[in-house]
Amino acid sequence: MRSPGFALCYPCQEHQTESRGVLADVVVPISYSRRTGQHHHHLRSYKSTPASAQAKWNLLALLLLFLREHIDCLSRRLGGPPTHAVAVPSTRGKAGPHALQELIQDRLGLPWLDAVPDPRYGPEVRHFQRDWFAVRIPDRVGPVRPLVLDDTWTTGSRAQSLAHALKTAGASSVAIVVLGRHVKPEHEASRPLLKAIEEPMFDLSVCSVER
Repeated sequence: MRSPGFALCYPCQEHQTESRGVLADVVVPISYSRRTGQHHHHLRSYKSTPASAQAKWNLLALLLLFLREHIDCLSRRLGGPPTHAVAVPSTRGKAGPHALQELIQDRLGLPWLDAVPDPRYGPEVRHFQRDWFAVRIPDRVGPVRPLVLDDTWTTGSRAQSLAHALKTAGASSVAIVVLGRHVKPEHEASRPLLKAIEEPMFDLSVCSVER
């Protein structure tokens, strides 16, 4: 893992165009996840069969500690503290709650929203889709500010499609927090980035919003 201060990634132009600008208000990757690295291994093995208990506890601790330190950073961008949590559904089409929701359970003190994926879009889809998810936001007094949680960000298409669905359903603002921003070492465009983060040590006290 590397410092989250280097991990801010912005929605690509394609997402902006296809969504007509209706995307998450803030995207906060906690760390880079270099393919074949330890963090990458944890992100894969915490939801494998059988799941790695060590990976689950490491990821849970990372997420909870990060949110404890930086929930105020998110709240400032959202216009107030998060009111709900929602996990980006799995690409595997597994029934029931996402492995990330099962891992966190009620530790956030927030009600969970259900996001139902359209079965027309399989795991091979890598582009933003306005109708990828259906979300129902319960009636409440005051604004709804969902916290979208994802384990791995590759293109961001699923997370941003969910953010779009949430805003279309009535959310006033949306934050996305990602455990790992996926990076392929063999990808030519990623080499300068990987070089830049060789030296900095991971620092949980710094988040990408602050930089």
